[in-house]
Amino acid sequence: MKKGIFIFLLLLVAMAGTIQAKENKDVVYIMGASFSVTDSTVYFTEIQRLEGVGLEDGRLPHRHYYSYELKDYMSYKENLPGRTSVIYFSKRRSVLEKKEMKIKERLIERERKNVVYLGDKFKFVKP
Repeated sequence: MKKGIFIFLLLLVAMAGTIQAKENKDVVYIMGASFSVTDSTVYFTEIQRLEGVGLEDGRLPHRHYYSYELKDYMSYKENLPGRTSVIYFSKRRSVLEKKEMKIKERLIERERKNVVYLGDKFKFVKP
């Protein structure tokens, strides 16, 4: 009987740890950029908040899906096929805002690119 109670308590503790791990998902901020070597315009998404996304060792799971999501949007909705899409993410919005400013500054000043924001037209969806 003691062995059965011990196993029951052990399972109860394991389930509680699993439930707690699922509830402690991180909030991740994400933004994307789409560019082409033959076009002088670079399209940026707004910095968006993704909830319920857990980082794994500091990496965003299924990162390539977010990139493909932006690439497909640019190809089919904006009718701009053949563009390369990249995403940036961070747990803190301020880090992402600084990165965005650096990238934008480099694109405008050094490479003479036009920067266009997609605004509310595009939203990342958690896979």
